[in-house]
Amino acid sequence: MSKSDNMIMNYSKILAFSISLLILSQIPSYVYGDGLTQENLPPASVGNRDASLFIKISPPILTKNTVGDKFLELRLFDAKTGETIQHTSFFVTVDKDGKLLMRDLFHTHSGNLTIKIQSEDIDVNDVIVYGDEEPFQGGWTSTNDQITVKAPILLDAGLYHFEIEIFGIDNDRIIFIPSDAPRFDSWLSVGDVFNQVVSTGGKSYDLSVTSYYDKINNFNYDQTKKSVSFSMPFNWDTSRLEKQNVFVHQEIHFPTSFKEFSQAGTYKATVNGFPVTGRMLIADPYSMDNTLILHFLLSKENIFDIAKTIKSGTKTMEFSLSPDTGLIPEKNSFDVKFDSGAFARVQYDSKLISGEKIPFEITFFDKDNKLLKWVTYGYRIEDSSGTTIYESKNTNPNTPGILLTEGIDKPEFNFKSVGKYKMTLAIFSHGLDNLQTFSGISNTSFDIGSGSASNQIPSWIKNNAGWWADGSIDDNSFVQGIQYLIKEGIMKIPQTAQGSGSASNQIPSWIKNNAGWWADGSIDDNSFVQGIQYLIKEGIMKIEQ
Repeated sequence: MSKSDNMIMNYSKILAFSISLLILSQIPSYVYGDGLTQENLPPASVGNRDASLFIKISPPILTKNTVGDKFLELRLFDAKTGETIQHTSFFVTVDKDGKLLMRDLFHTHSGNLTIKIQSEDIDVNDVIVYGDEEPFQGGWTSTNDQITVKAPILLDAGLYHFEIEIFGIDNDRIIFIPSDAPRFDSWLSVGDVFNQVVSTGGKSYDLSVTSYYDKINNFNYDQTKKSVSFSMPFNWDTSRLEKQNVFVHQEIHFPTSFKEFSQAGTYKATVNGFPVTGRMLIADPYSMDNTLILHFLLSKENIFDIAKTIKSGTKTMEFSLSPDTGLIPEKNSFDVKFDSGAFARVQYDSKLISGEKIPFEITFFDKDNKLLKWVTYGYRIEDSSGTTIYESKNTNPNTPGILLTEGIDKPEFNFKSVGKYKMTLAIFSHGLDNLQTFSGISNTSFDIGSGSASNQIPSWIKNNAGWWADGSIDDNSFVQGIQYLIKEGIMKIPQTAQGSGSASNQIPSWIKNNAGWWADGSIDDNSFVQGIQYLIKEGIMKIEQ
């Protein structure tokens, strides 16, 4: 085992991460590319073993304006050992928006197949494959396992569906019965770049939106509200989402001369009316000169939480972003320095105190003060007695740590008492190639002050209450939405004892009436809160402590 592997093992032990370095060295880690451009698909029964499929389109950041060749990579591997399965035949079907783009059989002797794609707007019947014919199954092959295809693939922004069937493995002569052929499905994204000139205060600014998921529509800048908004096609069908690895990444570029945004410090953002907070919104003033980049980063869990609060039949994802008009908060700041020369800058609002959920911003830099992207890291926080109160969890069971595509994280912590705490950080790797140049572990101490939390209800929740009252969303969706908001500290209500009733109990009609009246302003916040408290007391709504 190399010195760097030993370092990683030590870091993972210190932070109580359980990993197998043998498997880690053999299986390509699942990476949330900018718009999900690669993934390891769940295992399927292939012959006498379970096998997983690694699929990737490249370059990893791909927009419709990308010039040059693109590539589709496929590798079938043993799910237990990580070993590549050789002599694999892949029957590849590609479609987009229900339109067939390519369907053909490919064979790789080594087990690693690379399809070089020459994107051209042609009919599926005119697709051209440049390769040799494999004699036993008639599929396309080549001596170096790279085959060139001219096809209408990766031309436009949006989701591409790749259906991969395994027709044979281990030996060129081993062929599966078609009905027994294992099948894998993957949806990978091609992004879109949208440019817009915004005029305000007698000045014009060049803005751009990069969507790593689908095309941008309905861009608007409201000068009165200082709000940017846009939409994107999106299928909210939860049965579809449950089967997919989903990640939505949008980034808006503001010139620093656009001071309403570049000097705001904090921002208000929503997706379909749902507040975008914490890790879902990242501000990056470091990556580009004279540019502030604001990132929407929505995980599968985030998307499911949003889906609980929107009307059925919604077919778009609606984004809004504006600067927070309040005072720019003063921040406490400290650095965690590593022996490699890298460091993490940790910041949090100096006015936030014990008893409140406090967002921390952790930003990683290399030894030259440049943003360290594609960082996998872990954290641990201990109180003054040395007791661990928070510890990060792996986002991928096969790899240690949390992956930060932009090198910035915004975890939230609730400190129950004032005093001194210690934060330990570990850098496991960085870059698309999982480099360990800046791997290391370090810690430092910080203080949390005293105070008490305030009760408040964000006004946007009225939309949900109104939709529930008029039947646009059902009881279960409304309850789940409110549960999430209370649990995450977005909606705060007075301390309420929880009942032992069943969540299946019927919600009294007066509570739904209250919600409707509160939504249209007929009753005050307190009356609405009383209804929520009733649901908690009766056990209809369970709130995790």
